[in-house]
Amino acid sequence: MNNQINKYLFNHIVGIWLIILSCLMIVIWLNQSLRILEIVITQGASSIEFLSYSILAAPLWMIVTIPISAFIAILWTLHRFLADREIVVMHAVGLSPLQLSIAPISFSLILCFLLFFNSLVLLPLSFSKFKTVQDDVRNTIPKLLIQDNVFIDIDKNLTIFIGEKHSRNAVGNVFIQDRRDRIHHVTFTAKSGEFRTLKNKPVFVLLQGQRTETSVELRKSTTLSFDSYTLNITRANEKQSTLERIKDANEESVSNLFKRELALNDRYWRQRYAEGHYRLSSPIMVVSLSFTAVALFFYRLSKQLSNVKRLLLAGLLGFGIQILYIVSKSAVINYPFLWPSMYIIPVVPVIIGFLSIVRSSQKDKLLNFQLAEL
Repeated sequence: MNNQINKYLFNHIVGIWLIILSCLMIVIWLNQSLRILEIVITQGASSIEFLSYSILAAPLWMIVTIPISAFIAILWTLHRFLADREIVVMHAVGLSPLQLSIAPISFSLILCFLLFFNSLVLLPLSFSKFKTVQDDVRNTIPKLLIQDNVFIDIDKNLTIFIGEKHSRNAVGNVFIQDRRDRIHHVTFTAKSGEFRTLKNKPVFVLLQGQRTETSVELRKSTTLSFDSYTLNITRANEKQSTLERIKDANEESVSNLFKRELALNDRYWRQRYAEGHYRLSSPIMVVSLSFTAVALFFYRLSKQLSNVKRLLLAGLLGFGIQILYIVSKSAVINYPFLWPSMYIIPVVPVIIGFLSIVRSSQKDKLLNFQLAEL
């Protein structure tokens, strides 16, 4: 019977957790999509690039959303079960708080292992691809601006005229005036062309054309015919982004985050150091919050403690633990020797919560024994 009750409780928690997690992920996705859409629209990225841009960042969001959604799901489930007197009935038939806590604690342990896999394996892989897609989109010429028979200023001193637009990347009858070099102005004419990204830079590959270079000072010009010519069309405000970028901490493995020689300076190393401990300790938060919720809801079931008070107290404690954990990460950035605090803060509630559940179970058993004697 005990296994059936735990399975019943477990299924309810999972169902509510999936709903809450989906809502949180959708809210974050919508918020991030507004920023992504600005880049996608101006750069003319495809819907596939937009979806990739959105989904690849999901593992980063899960580090925060999974513990919070699990905490809310456990709180809501226990609150409803207590309000409907289901837990009271379970307790009356002889099940102790320790036995009733098996389902929510097992659920939190499963999520903890999932978060460890996410932090150690999934996040570095997905976020690295996310940054690659981000750079590709940002460094791609805004092709939506390219229209037939219209002069387009790609940059202040770079003008392109397209006679025919065959597809999203391929065009025909190309005329380009490049005045980015103040001394030498260059004019290109080509039968066809294609927009590409080469070594993280937007380029325009011209086919079967002529290149005419004019010296402003000497007033001389030279013409060169070509079968293929690759023109760098990087805009001035994108020159910095086309350089080899510095890896984000979320792209790095945990072992690399602790290597001081990979950091550019001391401040950057302290940030990476704190991030490394965050990746290792953050999965414990889901267990910590779960023990907090369970311990408070199962605290002396025989004691007349308002269900609303249990809910509010559990919520406040869970919120307080999250705040302390965030503060500890900030403190480690400034004072790396405080790194143990990032493990102590989530572990202490687990220990206190477990002892509280055991103590409540023992006292409730003693009370039941005394009532039976009477």
